Amino acid sequence: MARERGFDKHIAANRMVMEMILGTSETLCSYDTYQAEDYSKVYAPRFDPEKKAKVRAEVFPIDCEKAFKMGARLVRKLR
Repeated sequence: MARERGFDKHIAANRMVMEMILGTSETLCSYDTYQAEDYSKVYAPRFDPEKKAKVRAEVFPIDCEKAFKMGARLVRKLR
């Protein structure tokens, strides 16, 4: 869905600018994350709370591990 909306182009452009400024940059996208702590407290008919909870339980930890590894790589590049 992000690609269909053109987000990948914006992310690529931001990465290019960051590389021009900092010299080293990486991108990690984590999609379909929670927009609300408790969907029973908000009107959000576009979102399926059960699907969000499943993605958060199964995919988000993997994204967090990828983010940690990316941070470690970036720190190594600074040395």
